[in-house]
Amino acid sequence: MSSFLMPLGEIQPSQLYISEVKLKKVETYLDTIDARSFEPLPIKRIGDATFFTDGHTRAFALAKRGVEEVPVYWDQDNLDWLQYLICLAWCDEAGISDISGLDDRVVDHSTYRRLWHRRCDVMQKAVTEGKYDGVHTQEVSDPADKSRIAEGILRSLPAWFGVEEALQGYVRGVAETDFFTVQVGKRPVGFISLLEHNEFTSEIYCMGIFEEVHGRGLGTELLARSEKELIQNGKKVLTVKTLGDSDPDPDYEQTKRFYRSVGFLPLEESTAIWGPEAPCLFMAKFLG
Repeated sequence: MSSFLMPLGEIQPSQLYISEVKLKKVETYLDTIDARSFEPLPIKRIGDATFFTDGHTRAFALAKRGVEEVPVYWDQDNLDWLQYLICLAWCDEAGISDISGLDDRVVDHSTYRRLWHRRCDVMQKAVTEGKYDGVHTQEVSDPADKSRIAEGILRSLPAWFGVEEALQGYVRGVAETDFFTVQVGKRPVGFISLLEHNEFTSEIYCMGIFEEVHGRGLGTELLARSEKELIQNGKKVLTVKTLGDSDPDPDYEQTKRFYRSVGFLPLEESTAIWGPEAPCLFMAKFLG
């Protein structure tokens, strides 16, 4: 575990309350040690959000003592990041952007359990059942917003979009397409960009979702919203290009499994689009 120092003001909490009992225990412990030798706290970055995954009480106690930088490390555990994004959305709604935002949210332990633990229990049950609180799709019309959102998400997916020239091409290109996001609260966690070819056919120009929330149905939700719009506009076919089967890349095998699972059929493979080193597979789905 490699640790480093980070300003407390740059790390967002992922919980809404501090237990008074836990805080007193941490403060008592801090009285016995040099605060600078405090063990590192776990953090995670998804998109432009850097947040605590644990250690909120310790971070809060250190902030109260005037500590501005804390030792942290990147949390590598396989946690349910969708649940954390929902908690971040709650913090966004409450206007809590750093640990100081919890100043007026220190409560007795029974209140802490009632306000925080029970809320999390309800949310976790809903997530387990596929009912994601605060998750929704939204159409984006501003070209600059389209490019900004796409770049933030694509840069988090180097296995699929690791070539800078191609990434920049997508960032510029999405500005002129129909564009939908899937969001947790106000935070986009995925997008789909649609290019119209003619009165009957549109193409998925580009699509990306933070890898931490792959497999949670967010891509399916994005496609459902997109297909509804396309059908209303008279479209009959939706196509997509991806890496061909003759190049058995494991990440793109995952991509093709997703497209097949939502009704896309492989049509043909060609080296005329991206060259012989990147065979292109055409896939299509009939709408309606």
